[in-house]
Amino acid sequence: MKESDLITGTCEMLEKGVIYDASKIYHDHFHPLFNEVNYYQVLSRMVKNNRLIKVAKGLYYSPEYKDGNQVPLTHKHIKKFMLPYHGLGFAVGESLYYRLKLTSTKPSNYTYYVNHIEEKTRTIQNTKFIRIYSEINADIIKHIEFIDILEHFDSIHNINLEGFNHYISSFITTYDENIMKHTIKVIKPKKRTIAFLKEILDGNSIDNSSGLYLSTTSKYHIPKWITGS
Repeated sequence: MKESDLITGTCEMLEKGVIYDASKIYHDHFHPLFNEVNYYQVLSRMVKNNRLIKVAKGLYYSPEYKDGNQVPLTHKHIKKFMLPYHGLGFAVGESLYYRLKLTSTKPSNYTYYVNHIEEKTRTIQNTKFIRIYSEINADIIKHIEFIDILEHFDSIHNINLEGFNHYISSFITTYDENIMKHTIKVIKPKKRTIAFLKEILDGNSIDNSSGLYLSTTSKYHIPKWITGS
């Protein structure tokens, strides 16, 4: 059997509807028997013939078919590839705001904080993964989500202020000052975001040290967030 036929046959036996790291496939199945340059040339021909879909540099999607139609690559495929098990990352941004019903606008882009990639960021089509240096658990996630919402409050489309205030009421019952200090260290939010945080915590009589991050001589933009204000 020719080298190219063996590579093609092996790739076509892979599970369908899954994204694969081409380098891992090469080292798992073909190194050192086959030349790596030739291997990638075969993959390029498979892409040209619609037998593989190139997702990003070094990443390929093995398409599945239903009723004779190719099942398109979606965000769910990308998430499954990047976050194969719990504890590697979590969603922020548009999908978070939609999930919490702070907006009725469905997400067109997806953002995740993760702690397992080497680079600062990795983007695969409409999904971005941002590296953070932190343990990931339920309490840390809640605090980072809160800061993310405050940071992007003004850009949340038609934000539901009633829903936002309901969310605040729920969040402050689990607020932890030490975890918030950790969150600020990890996420490094803008000063105006910390000022926004301080106003919310002060307004709910929650002891906090947010003022230590702020200048007493500066005025920070804080959006209107109280229902009816």
